Amino acid sequence: YGDETPQQIIHERIVNEAKRLLYYSEKSMKEIALYLGFDDPAHFSKFFKNQTGENLTDVKRKWLEGK
Repeated sequence: YGDETPQQIIHERIVNEAKRLLYYSEKSMKEIALYLGFDDPAHFSKFFKNQTGENLTDVKRKWLEGK
C-alpha cells in the first residue's frame, strides 16, 4: 500500500466494495449505502463522488452499457 494512510486504505476498500455491489448485485444505491455503514445515502453518494470523481449512477450506467 506504500504511502497511503490507514484512512485512505479504508476509503479505497469501501469504494471497491460499493462498485462490486453496484455491478454484481440487485441492491439499490440506498441499500448499498446502508450496507456499507452510511446512515444517509446522500452522504454516501457525496463520499463516493469525492473518492472517485464520478457519480454512483454514472458508474452503474457505464457498467451496464459496457456489458
